[in-house]
Amino acid sequence: MRKTLATIGGSALALVSGASFASIDYTSAVTSATTEVISAISAALPVGILVLSAVIGWRLFKRFAKG
Repeated sequence: MRKTLATIGGSALALVSGASFASIDYTSAVTSATTEVISAISAALPVGILVLSAVIGWRLFKRFAKG
């Protein structure tokens, strides 16, 4: 029984090591995804700065207008 399992295991190893795997080039996909993310961030950044400025300004107004 052990000899049969060893033979099966050895032949499976030979099949896996003998197989050729195609390499996949992901550079174009990563480049386009990076471009999309950068453009989304650059479009959302002015809006975020505007909202943050409004919140900080409102809090400062509330703090100093009480007095």
